[in-house]
Amino acid sequence: MSNLVTHNIARWFYVKKIPILPKVFGRLTRLLYTCEIPYTAEIHSSVIFSHKGLGVVIGQDTKIEENTKILQNVTIGGRNGVRANPKIGKNVLVGAGACILGDVNIGDNVKIGANAVILKDVQANATVVGVPGKEKARETNENL
Repeated sequence: MSNLVTHNIARWFYVKKIPILPKVFGRLTRLLYTCEIPYTAEIHSSVIFSHKGLGVVIGQDTKIEENTKILQNVTIGGRNGVRANPKIGKNVLVGAGACILGDVNIGDNVKIGANAVILKDVQANATVVGVPGKEKARETNENL
């Protein structure tokens, strides 16, 4: 069993409005995998958490689309106490220790470098590094 399996079970109970069990499975995820992935987050089943999501913290209303890979110690959530969480597109790589904070949209095929801090929207096919995150490269269909 993985952290995404326990999250999906908790999310299923939450969507079906079955009380208490979403919280039980949420706590189980935290206890077993040392990560915080709330059942209110919408995470596609193909998302990969490297190192079983060690140290990953995800905000409540975050949406993560398919084939995204998230490395260890990543924070994805709101900022300044505002519950406005990121939306992450398809085929995104989020490097170790990266932070994606606030109501931002991350486009498809984006690569976010280790320890980058993302506070603004990132367009599709970009590579972003640094604090704050700055775009370093963009691949176009002609380059592929």
